[in-house]
Amino acid sequence: MPYIVDESKILKTLIKLEKSIRAAYSAWKGIVTNHGLRGLRAVKGFHLEKLKGKRKGQYSCRLNRGYRVFFKKIDNNFVIDVLEINKHAY
Repeated sequence: MPYIVDESKILKTLIKLEKSIRAAYSAWKGIVTNHGLRGLRAVKGFHLEKLKGKRKGQYSCRLNRGYRVFFKKIDNNFVIDVLEINKHAY
């Protein structure tokens, strides 16, 4: 079963964000923990994307129109390492 590592930086960031973004992250985390990437693909609202360029090897999911969670899968164990949540520029 997938699990999430190194959330300490993320938790500090989440405290400063709107309640709706924290709720979206909580929902994202629940899906990852229970269903892995397959679960994220099933929820179209997260818009799971495999990234290219300087973020090659990472994935992105939308928490809302402006915020994304960036993460990577470690080994074949589906360990999710959350890298950051940041404001996406439009």
